[in-house]
Amino acid sequence: MEEALIITTAIAVLLFVGVICSWIGNKLKIPDVLLLILTGMFFGQATFQGEKLVQFPEVFLSSLAILALAMIVFDSTARLRLKELDAFSLKTIRFMFLFTILTLILFTAATYHIAQVPFWSSLLLAAIMIGTSPEVALSFQGKSKTLTLLKLESIFNTPLTVILPFLILDLMQNVKTNILTDLFEQAVPFVMNLIVGIGTGVFVGLILFKLVQHVYKEIYSPLAVIIATLLSYVLAENLGGSGVLAVTALGLFFGNAYIKEKPTLLGIESVLTKALYILVFILTGIIIKIPLTKKFIITSIALFIIYTIIRFFATWLSFRDEKYNTTDLIIIALTAPKGIATAAVLFILVVYNITGLTTIIDLTFAFILYSIIVSTITNWIYIFHQKRSHKK
Repeated sequence: MEEALIITTAIAVLLFVGVICSWIGNKLKIPDVLLLILTGMFFGQATFQGEKLVQFPEVFLSSLAILALAMIVFDSTARLRLKELDAFSLKTIRFMFLFTILTLILFTAATYHIAQVPFWSSLLLAAIMIGTSPEVALSFQGKSKTLTLLKLESIFNTPLTVILPFLILDLMQNVKTNILTDLFEQAVPFVMNLIVGIGTGVFVGLILFKLVQHVYKEIYSPLAVIIATLLSYVLAENLGGSGVLAVTALGLFFGNAYIKEKPTLLGIESVLTKALYILVFILTGIIIKIPLTKKFIITSIALFIIYTIIRFFATWLSFRDEKYNTTDLIIIALTAPKGIATAAVLFILVVYNITGLTTIIDLTFAFILYSIIVSTITNWIYIFHQKRSHKK
């Protein structure tokens, strides 16, 4: 009973502090992600009578990681409206896929040679780095074509950010010696994993759609959405499928089906997602201890510079014929902040204690910090120039 009270107290304190951090970040025009991580790092170093001030059981952290991952994937995919995709949206999707391909190829090679980690680990890091964060990108003020593109990109790539790393993790665990032979042997299980995941999500989505359409209740219907999200994840995993793909399919189905009370349902679900958002970032800061060595700092900064160059190259290839000047291209290249989807994946890698991924976890955490700082500075410079241009 005493341990349960301590854990409950810690959760309450972290949520309270996290809400204050979010409020301060909003007032100071600073991404609350950065403040939450720094707060977590502070709590991670704090001790009382020789023991860590904040400690959680591994089972609790693993459960929280799954819950956060499921809710985050559903929240992002449920807001995608396929019928609303226009020519500009399709160009953004083309840019996202080009950036994804270049990152998986070039950044994997750079990580493999510079950080000297195995191929699969390098590929995993590249997959995690694909995503950008709507929460940070949306902190820009004003309206422009560049900002709209950044917002759309971050919404489109969130599901991909979560799905790809876990697909690569599955391959890492199953492909051992001869890559081509092992990949061929894993082809059928891999396809079945996808089919079961997508099928489970659609099946649960159909049931949810019928319930919400015919038996809508102000209290129970939003609860049904949350339960359906978790149920689709665990059901797919227990059937040997991908829980992430199941939730993705559920979110796309729910988001594009006609449901009169959909804004209300998603609004209530977002409150839980925000609470998980706060907890995940603070706990990530508490758990992860990156090595502050000269070698690691130089390696991580060098990789981040290469990553930014790759992004600029993808931006230039995608929009060289569009009405974007060099400043716009640079802003797009520098605005790739890592947010809740990246943190959720990182959180799962940490609490699942997957061997051989220490360097990848440390580099991912460093990239989260670097990308948020760089995008924030870019944000400030952009706003400053916008204000100067308006005065003129």
